[in-house]
Amino acid sequence: MSGWHPIVDPRMDPHPETVQRDMVECKVLAKQASDITKEVAMGAGVGAVTGAAGGAAIGAIAGSAATGAAGGAILAIPAGLWKGYEANEDFKRAFKTCMRQRDHKLVN
Repeated sequence: MSGWHPIVDPRMDPHPETVQRDMVECKVLAKQASDITKEVAMGAGVGAVTGAAGGAAIGAIAGSAATGAAGGAILAIPAGLWKGYEANEDFKRAFKTCMRQRDHKLVN
């Protein structure tokens, strides 16, 4: 999860007494819904394998499959980062949905 912190408008919230409890529960549910750690690992792993294979093929043509594989794997790192970004957005969306379904007024 990034540095994002949900902000509840206390003046507009009809249930200020349950905000803290609901935030804790919604955070747990949102983590389950988004599974950030798994998505980053899968994205990085798939990207590295795909990049290494593609790099090795190109490297073999150019004369060094090992160098090509290493380069391809390094260039695939953004795939893992993108998966992490998507999972983070999924987390925020699930958290906001949970809080709004419990009738809390979120600013962000």
